Amino acid sequence: MNLEIQYLKKVDKFFSKNSHILSKEKTKDLIVKSIKKIIFKEDINVDVKQLKGDLDQYYRVRSGKIRILFELENDNVKVIAIVSDIDFRGDIYK
Repeated sequence: MNLEIQYLKKVDKFFSKNSHILSKEKTKDLIVKSIKKIIFKEDINVDVKQLKGDLDQYYRVRSGKIRILFELENDNVKVIAIVSDIDFRGDIYK
C-alpha cells in the first residue's frame, strides 16, 4: 500500500503553533494505524470513527484532546489521506 498524506494550510498552521502537543510524525503514525484499521480490519488500538451527516466522507482520529479529521481517496494501490483539519475537541466540529 502506497500512502500519501497531504496537509491543508490550516493544519500546517496548527502544527506551527502546537508542535509541542502533537507533531507531524505522531499524526502520520495515527493516520497509518487508522487506515490499517479501516481498510485491513486490523485490531489496532486507535480511536477512529467515520463521521455522520454532511461530514460522512471524513474520519476522525482522537489523540487526547486533539481531533484529526481526514478523508481517504482510494485509487487501486495508492491511498491518499487528506488531513483537512486538526484542532482541540471543542473547536474541531464548528
